[in-house]
Amino acid sequence: MGKASRKKQERRARRAVCAASVDVTGRENPRALGEEALERLLRSNAPGKLSLAGAYAFGYGALGYAQHEGTDPYWHQEVDPLDVLFLGTVWPKWFRDELEFANARDAWLRLLRGTVHGKGVKRFVREAVSASAELGIPVDDGELMLALTGRLEGAGLDQRRLPRRLLPEVALQDCRAACGPSLDLRLSDPPEDAKERIRRFWENAEEESWADDTPQTVLRDGLRRFQEAGLPVEENSGLLLPALYAMLMTKPGELLEDMAEHARAWAVALDEASTLVPVLDILLLAPELEMPVADALGHLFAVPAFTEPFPSDALLWTSSPGLALPRLAFELGIPEVTTREETVTPDLLDWVGMHARMRMAAAARGGAADPDLDLDQTDSADSRDGTPKESDERWAQRREAVREAVQRKVRKKSRGTAATRRRSDRPVERIWNADGSSALWISADTPQGRELMEGLEGQLEAFREKFGREPGPGDPLFFDPEADEPTRLTKEYFDDMLLRMAERAKEMGVDPAFLHAWREVGYVVTEDTRSGFTAAEVIAFNRALARHREAGE
Repeated sequence: MGKASRKKQERRARRAVCAASVDVTGRENPRALGEEALERLLRSNAPGKLSLAGAYAFGYGALGYAQHEGTDPYWHQEVDPLDVLFLGTVWPKWFRDELEFANARDAWLRLLRGTVHGKGVKRFVREAVSASAELGIPVDDGELMLALTGRLEGAGLDQRRLPRRLLPEVALQDCRAACGPSLDLRLSDPPEDAKERIRRFWENAEEESWADDTPQTVLRDGLRRFQEAGLPVEENSGLLLPALYAMLMTKPGELLEDMAEHARAWAVALDEASTLVPVLDILLLAPELEMPVADALGHLFAVPAFTEPFPSDALLWTSSPGLALPRLAFELGIPEVTTREETVTPDLLDWVGMHARMRMAAAARGGAADPDLDLDQTDSADSRDGTPKESDERWAQRREAVREAVQRKVRKKSRGTAATRRRSDRPVERIWNADGSSALWISADTPQGRELMEGLEGQLEAFREKFGREPGPGDPLFFDPEADEPTRLTKEYFDDMLLRMAERAKEMGVDPAFLHAWREVGYVVTEDTRSGFTAAEVIAFNRALARHREAGE
């Protein structure tokens, strides 16, 4: 028997032993199986000569070593198994921050698509989610990540070595996600009527257009908000990208010093094949080339995507650890992924991404709050169930305190990077904190606000009747009526309720597509509540609404 045949036979025998061990003892001692597999994989792999299983073992070992040495960065607390696998492919290299890491991870995963190693990554994700479900442990928990190591050989992920050309050190050398656009990039010449288009662009800046989902309109609205804050939007091209990003993606609680960095990370994160990339490249290059704002706008009007609807891939934040595995799992038809934070479903991807971004930004500052924001005044309840328990006057003061603090910070920045919001007379408004938490403010000064308050009072009374007491801080206001203890409504319950309502919607004079869209994206946007959502969320809801109307639902 030749050497190659013997090696194949040994590998098959080892996988059979591993599989048998998992079947017989895996549930009893997954840690032991993981430790044994980790030792084998570290011995049989080497930097630059890695299988997917070997890369995961190296990434897991690197995490443990950094933690032991006290050199692990704050964002290591957020990684999941797919992040660990990628870390192993680049070891011993480290990343500047979580933004650089996540963008490089996603660019690398895109390169693997369509290859046998891309299929291996999909198998890896299936194994991670299956292990999480079988052991009842979140997919990003340390115990699960060790136990997963014991399954990778049996899944055949130790067989093939990644070729050098697909290792990140080589594959990502000139990648846009890592380097941004080249300064030598040839930009399209402005159209002949560029001056007229630019004139109309500024003339239309007075009105906010929530129904228009093009980069042109969102950028214009963002620049208008910057201008209201006293920023030189017609002179400083460095404000263009932050204005687009701030209007499209950010919540009011996101701190100003994070805005420019987050805008760049979002802009370079997109797949190079995205139709929006030429638009974002102009916005990225304009300040680098010291391009006047009018010239940048002229180049933008030469790009068709500037006046076309945003592609869906641009509406999600992806530049954080812990976000790639759920997205890939959903592509594979897996309905949910349980993490330490929560159970993630497809409709929560935008919400989870936003919270990850804000949580990571707060962690990067060591948990320190913005000194200009009094978080004692802005600390709040859970972002989904929070309702005010203070007077309207107190909440009005609180809301204005946040706005004034943000306004002060904008004026301090010579190159300000965030938009402020105009005073709102809407019946419902959400106040956001720097860590992603928020509280809901409902005005009793409007008919809609009073109607909502009456509905909430009715729900409070239903709680008292059901449980014989006042709701506590951790109790859900909207609870399962069948449960003996206060229990949050499950997604399945809520989805089923919306379906039943949709069936009777026409009888009640309600558009059923409205309810179907609510069920699809996980939230509902109305004229009264839209100020609590980002432009990206409004766009996503409106598109879902249009799809369901077109389908006749």
